[in-house]
Amino acid sequence: MAHSGKGSAFEREICKILGLWWTGGKRDDVFWRTSNSGGRAKIRIKQGRETFAQYGDIQATDPIGQPLLDLTTIELKRGYGRTSVAEMLDAPSNAAKCLWQQWLEQAITDHTNAKTPFWTLITKRDRRQAVLFIPVELYSVLHWVGELRSVRPLIKIYLRDFGTVVGMQLADFLIIQPKQIIQLAKDNQ
Repeated sequence: MAHSGKGSAFEREICKILGLWWTGGKRDDVFWRTSNSGGRAKIRIKQGRETFAQYGDIQATDPIGQPLLDLTTIELKRGYGRTSVAEMLDAPSNAAKCLWQQWLEQAITDHTNAKTPFWTLITKRDRRQAVLFIPVELYSVLHWVGELRSVRPLIKIYLRDFGTVVGMQLADFLIIQPKQIIQLAKDNQ
């Protein structure tokens, strides 16, 4: 199991990586952790109240980063060395929900509550590369604009109750130009 310190450090690391990507290497302070890792928004949604920019695990601390989070809500998971997406493939139909199913449900719930068009799940097992998962609909749009055509390896997998999900290393996803994300965010408003 992940320790909260490991998860918090991972969230900070991903925020810095995304900031540097978003600004062409100039700034690492554009994104940061949401309040209580999205916990504040979860409590408020149960009360029937919305909370701007607090869904998922990442928020934009500078308005220049908001288009990314207008397009997709980002959920982060770190340190679960014995779990992988394969848990959803080989589980019997009557099995209890595995961690991956819980993570996908959380990512989808957060994106629904945030009213963003898409969700993103970024995971990192110990001593492994960070991996990003997105719905096939987002992948298809990004592939269409040409950036993701050369990404290898990637997986496309149909998951019962979740549809088709595409996974790749986070570093490969970051070949996308932020201007394309900005345009997609505008197109999906």
